[in-house]
Amino acid sequence: MEKNLTFDKAIELLEITDITKVVANDIPKLSKKSKKRWHPDKVAHIKDISLTQEYTINFQQIDYACQLLSDYLNGTYKAGEAFSTDTNYNPEEPEEIIRKNARDIQTTLSVLWETIKITNYRHSLKEVILSDGFKLKDLLHEDFREDLAMLSVVSSFYGMIMLGILTGICNLINPSLGGIVGVIWFLQAISCLLGVLPLSRFWLPQSIQPIMIWFINFGLSIYNWADQISKTASWWVQLLVAIPNLFAMAIKYIILYPLTEIAKTLVKDKVVGVVKENVNYYADVAEWYINDLLNKNPEEMSRDELFHLSYLYSELSDVKRQENQSA
Repeated sequence: MEKNLTFDKAIELLEITDITKVVANDIPKLSKKSKKRWHPDKVAHIKDISLTQEYTINFQQIDYACQLLSDYLNGTYKAGEAFSTDTNYNPEEPEEIIRKNARDIQTTLSVLWETIKITNYRHSLKEVILSDGFKLKDLLHEDFREDLAMLSVVSSFYGMIMLGILTGICNLINPSLGGIVGVIWFLQAISCLLGVLPLSRFWLPQSIQPIMIWFINFGLSIYNWADQISKTASWWVQLLVAIPNLFAMAIKYIILYPLTEIAKTLVKDKVVGVVKENVNYYADVAEWYINDLLNKNPEEMSRDELFHLSYLYSELSDVKRQENQSA
């Protein structure tokens, strides 16, 4: 499954909006963030089997996506096809003859290779799209579907009540201690507010996001505890515990849904995360593939690789003659 992952899908999984700003040291952070983003437990409350399966598959592909990104950043990811789509070659020599002469062909082309590149002999530059990105309106839809905003509202209710009570108690014991708990109360409120805002995982600094998630989970843990206790209590206690959840659902559909739809209209079809790369071709063969052919042991070459090496010799070996004619 993982080996079928495309670079385009990797960019989408890691939610990279501008790859020019990504460096190798960012990969562990992107991996951690993405695993939190795609963890199946995140959508377990929705009780949608297909959605949980989607998140499970994405979660399992994250490590391979990071490997693809690492290969791209260190220059080992091969962009573009080995041969340009308009290349037409017809091998004439038998395979065993080419293999016998392959070393000499490699030596000749290696001597000429720098001249070919310096003079741009039979050169063309092709733009390759590695990722066509993803639409902002799709991300807005995902945010709404995951219920992070709704969970943030529930978390704020329970977290702020619990921390408010603790602040009052601590104030009676020691005003300084009460002030410290009051700061924590404030941070919990701010974190839940950020959780409600659309696409906060994109525009918030990565150093702040784990703090926001921790405070949201803190409030939710209190809600989960209260929910468990209420199951054996009277109906009015169960209703009291459920009120914040009902309130959050009302906010989601009465306020957030219209705002999300308005935001989708505003962003229109804006796409982020597009990755393009210019690939050098010589005689319609990618530069990276030429380097591979010049350095590979002829005994390990496939039939096609041998014919490709022969094709390169026929197309590029006269670079010196062409250079002299130009002079």
